[in-house]
Formats: sequence, structure tokens, C-alpha cells
Amino acid sequence: MRLGIALVTMLAFGGLAAAQHQHGSTPYTGLQQRAIKALSEQQISDLRAGRGMGLALAAELNGYPGPLHVLELADQIELSGEQRERVRQLYDSMKAEAVPVGEILIAHESALDERLQRGAYPPLLWPR
Repeated sequence: MRLGIALVTMLAFGGLAAAQHQHGSTPYTGLQQRAIKALSEQQISDLRAGRGMGLALAAELNGYPGPLHVLELADQIELSGEQRERVRQLYDSMKAEAVPVGEILIAHESALDERLQRGAYPPLLWPR
């Protein structure tokens, strides 16, 4: 029964994908040409520089700025010299951890992209 449902789903979504491809109406048009399809050049650059991917947006929008933003606003929020130094140390520590994690993410996305291009993962038939 599961195999039948999987096959029907594949056929349905395969037809949808083919139709989108023919009409160019997919929201991903043009992304297929990227070196790593799931990451833009800007995202790769940000990850390599330790700038992350904007995943702290929820914290920032709720009044919890990251250390770099605190340093940028140091004069406005009247940080003392000691506070600036503590935030600088926190930022340096965070960046030292972020750069290697970013490289790992890039490597994993690249490997996944390469495997998918080779057809190493049959669609909708992954083992559970």
C-alpha cells in the first residue's frame, strides 16, 4: 500500500515539476545554476566570514541584539570601556566558533547537492 501511495505521489509531483519547468513558473528559477544550489554566493561568503545566515532575527526583533550590533551601538547605549571589552571578547569567541561551523555547513550542502545531482537519493523512496 505504501509503495502504491509513493508511486502515485511521485507521478503527481513529477507532473507538477515538469509543468513548472516547462512554463518557468517555479520560485526556484535560476537557482539551479549556483555552485551550491541551496546557498547563494552571499550566504557562502557570510558563513565563511562568521557572519552567519540571519538566524538570530527572532532574538534581534525581540530586543536581544547580537554582540556585533551591541558594539555598533556602543556609543548610543553608553557602554563603558569594560563593557565594550566584554562584548568584544564575546563577539570574538562567537566568531571563532561560527567560522568552522559555517565551513561544515557549506561542505555538507555541497555534498548533498552533488549526491542529488548524481541521483543518489531516489525521490520519495528514502528508507525510513
